[in-house]
Amino acid sequence: MNFTAFAVNNVKRNVKSYMGYFFSILISSSLLFSFNMFINHPDLDTSLFDDYLILTMKVTTIIIYVFLSLFVFYSASVFLKSRNKEFGILYTLGISKRQVKKMIFIENLVMNILASVIGILIGIIFAKIVLTVISSLIGVKPLKFYIPVKSIGVIILYFTLLSILTSNFIYFVVREDKVIKLLKGTQVPKSEPKSSPILAILCIILLVYAYFRAATVTESELVNRIVPVTFMVIVGTYLLFSQLSVFVIKKIKENKVLYKKKTNMLCIANLHYKIKDNTRMFFLVTITSAVAFTAIGSVYSYWMNILDQVEAAYPQAIFYATENGNLNRDNVYKDVNYNESDYRKRVDLLESLLEKDKISYEKVEGEIKTIVTESTGNTVKIIKESDYIKLSKEKRLETIDLHSNEVISLSKSNVSKLSINNKNNNVITMDNKSMKVKYADKSVMPAYYNAYVVKDDFYNNISLDCIEDKFIAIDTKDYMKTLGVIKSFEDVYKDEVGYKRLTKASMVDYGRIAYSVLLFLSIFIGLIFFITSSSFLYNKLYVDCQDDKRKYRNLNKIGLTYKEIRKAVTVEIATLFLLPYIVAVIHSAFALLALKNSLNVDVAKSSFLVMGSFFAVLLIYFLIVRQGYLNEIKEHLVD
Repeated sequence: MNFTAFAVNNVKRNVKSYMGYFFSILISSSLLFSFNMFINHPDLDTSLFDDYLILTMKVTTIIIYVFLSLFVFYSASVFLKSRNKEFGILYTLGISKRQVKKMIFIENLVMNILASVIGILIGIIFAKIVLTVISSLIGVKPLKFYIPVKSIGVIILYFTLLSILTSNFIYFVVREDKVIKLLKGTQVPKSEPKSSPILAILCIILLVYAYFRAATVTESELVNRIVPVTFMVIVGTYLLFSQLSVFVIKKIKENKVLYKKKTNMLCIANLHYKIKDNTRMFFLVTITSAVAFTAIGSVYSYWMNILDQVEAAYPQAIFYATENGNLNRDNVYKDVNYNESDYRKRVDLLESLLEKDKISYEKVEGEIKTIVTESTGNTVKIIKESDYIKLSKEKRLETIDLHSNEVISLSKSNVSKLSINNKNNNVITMDNKSMKVKYADKSVMPAYYNAYVVKDDFYNNISLDCIEDKFIAIDTKDYMKTLGVIKSFEDVYKDEVGYKRLTKASMVDYGRIAYSVLLFLSIFIGLIFFITSSSFLYNKLYVDCQDDKRKYRNLNKIGLTYKEIRKAVTVEIATLFLLPYIVAVIHSAFALLALKNSLNVDVAKSSFLVMGSFFAVLLIYFLIVRQGYLNEIKEHLVD
């Protein structure tokens, strides 16, 4: 038997020890293949996507490749721990450094290539289903099945290079001068985990303060708070597992009544060591899970709220108006880009296209004036009360009574404009006249305008320099039917300089594509993070299982029953699975709360659905792993 056969046989004869590492690569390659197959599909029309979406897809690809590289390296380091004694024995028998390096390289090359090839085959088998699901998710025409030769080559090359780098990493760690340590393997007695009360208190302060900052953030503060709050959460999470959890368990152990009750001593003592030993794994799983929950939850929240957002921002199906130039405090600049006949021609075309498609509609025509307010120097748009009443009736909304010294704000964002130079947010000065501001609950104008309603006589007799524009507001019962009308109109009038077209169907269609692509990317990254995190747990549990088998066998000999052992094991594994999940859910809950408070997005339904789905999968995975773990430990035990 030559050395290559020895290395290959070593893999074949130790399938269980290699299984977790192998499946980590297999799942990673399968997911990566599916992602590459979609984004490189020849029939995928990327012209539907804005530049920022294409850039996001590229950045997502880089994140996936980098994260998978780190994941494989971490898996290799955990896998290495289970082979400490094996390498120690080989060095004792006289194996050379060159032979160790060759053996490690062959093993990694075999596992990486075999796992990546099987992962690609799995991806090809489920390719049609994956393409159909993704196409449906982002709302494009179902993509046809194809064999992505380029993606296959890229993935095999990627995992081959990764195997070379991993081999060098393992060889660097496993050196001949560590023979004694390797022979001892994981049997070196562990010192009792220690924690610092000061760092435990710092952990609580960091997390509580970070949560408070997240819960009280406003839209204007959101960007400035993201980085410091994220940093505090990351540091606080690490301290939570390395210091606070150890400190709390130590205090529980001091409660002798609780500690000595039934099998509590065994469970608590085991957790005391396991949480400290698995600090890095807990930290990585928590952060990656929190990122996954937050990313998917936030994008899905926007995706679910897109109709409400569009409905609030665009009251009518089609709002078409002239846009006649710019105005500032010192001068009036008019750039007349339309004439009355041109405007009428465009409006007539819109109506004829609606009638051609047999779409019943209601319309309101009116005027908008742009003026400068004396109190703030800001430009504002005003409409007549009579136009406001017609628009309100068309939307079946109640109107607000208006007196000569009052105006109605159709947008609550106008509060900030008023408060710049005016302490009283309920007063605005127009044409040297102070007017009391009332606020409408629902706007009858698109949010783009932030308009005020004034009395007709004030509108007609205003002495300020102003710009006057005309508009038509068209509404239908099913506004999505107007999408074809809008596209037909765009084919005739591609150049819209001097005009503003705000259409609800176009906004929904654009938002659906944009948010669907972002949702797909966030779900994919979330799956990568979640699956790799689960692999972290499996690899770590397998390493610990080899030691736990001996420990529980000895405890069984002195009288501990299998039922008591099963209870202790269940508590330990449940802690490994659920503790990072619970912390990640809390982190994500405050992140999504910040989103809700700052951007007024309903996140409750999406949060429950996303986190609940992950929990269901995690629970199934926990039950499977627990049963396999118990089956391993149960050997040679007496009931």
